[in-house]
Amino acid sequence: MAVSPATRSLPIIYRMVASGESRVTPVGVAGLSWVVIRRAVVAAYLGVLLLYIIFVGVPLDRVGLTLWIVAGLSVLCIGKGWRAWGRMMLDWLPFQGILLAYDYSYGAASHFDGPQRAGFPAEGARNELGMPLHVTMPVDVDKWLFGGQLPSQWLQEHLHANLQTAPWWSVFVTLCYVSHFVVSPVVAAALWIWARDKFRVWVKLLIALAVAGLTTYFLFPMSPPWLASAQGYIPGPDVLRISGQGWSWLGFHGAGQVLSDGQARSNPVAAMPSLHMATATLVAGFFWFSVRRWVRPLLLLYPALMAFTLVYSGEHYVTDEIAGVLYAAVLLAAWRVLRRRPLRGLLRREVPHREALLGTPDRAVDVVQHGRGEAETVGAEADGGVEPDERGVGLTQQVK
Repeated sequence: MAVSPATRSLPIIYRMVASGESRVTPVGVAGLSWVVIRRAVVAAYLGVLLLYIIFVGVPLDRVGLTLWIVAGLSVLCIGKGWRAWGRMMLDWLPFQGILLAYDYSYGAASHFDGPQRAGFPAEGARNELGMPLHVTMPVDVDKWLFGGQLPSQWLQEHLHANLQTAPWWSVFVTLCYVSHFVVSPVVAAALWIWARDKFRVWVKLLIALAVAGLTTYFLFPMSPPWLASAQGYIPGPDVLRISGQGWSWLGFHGAGQVLSDGQARSNPVAAMPSLHMATATLVAGFFWFSVRRWVRPLLLLYPALMAFTLVYSGEHYVTDEIAGVLYAAVLLAAWRVLRRRPLRGLLRREVPHREALLGTPDRAVDVVQHGRGEAETVGAEADGGVEPDERGVGLTQQVK
């Protein structure tokens, strides 16, 4: 088959496709295909990550976790070309930059003037906006909801919680608690790989939830149960902060230290709403309508276990867990409504990117060469080929 002069200027792989050789396996390094190389590097990456978790701990800080995820996605882009890697960076860095800015703003909400107890703001203190700190109010609300019993106090008393001995179930409590820092970015990474349109929706929901939570921390600051108990506002047995106790049972002392350092740097009076509970609810609700009916009860296990974890560990009241569920429910409802009736220019229907990065995506692509008024098809890597627009003009889908 003759090859036109315009095609001769293309790389050899495209000239082979143009001449009729449609099945081409791109060669990477030392004669190995990019698929083989990519899978080998992925295996090495997972091995290094496992060793890091064992000897250093789970990366829970925003920067560290982002670096690990971006490194993993960069590995999956091996053999895809610089354009694929650049697109990944453009998708991830602005998103993570916004959440990193949220983290720094989160600390700004912890500045208070007024009385202090045990080194923390106490009842009567006010933040920079002049909003009062709520300490006893959530205690009274939770007791009213549960017939005079404080749920955190009751659970710790009946499950014999103490700081000296970690029971076996503390492992599940700790793993559930720290999953909050890992699940949302891991879901984002999975959606970026397999459902790019849903990735963008997930990012918008996370950002909206972060903004809503931060706004509430400024307008309605509230102490958690462990802090109110340490300051003497809760009569009876102490409510302990035992969310990281499971690490000692597992022997992961490095991971426990990472969690303790992160908690020490966080805003101690940001109990309302519980973003742990809101994020768990957001995960379940986001996938609720896209999974089979028998899977839906399994989705509910995550927010249910998170609710128990937060109350038992003394991190949150039931009151702020309810608020977290409501925040997530409002965002999910807004997404469903806008999905059916999008506002002009706000939500656009996007072409889904279905790219199996671990499979064999290195197939030929449709390349259109525009010469003397003619279009010459050279190959095809996009999923769909050519799609007409509203004016009837052929548009080539973006090459992945």
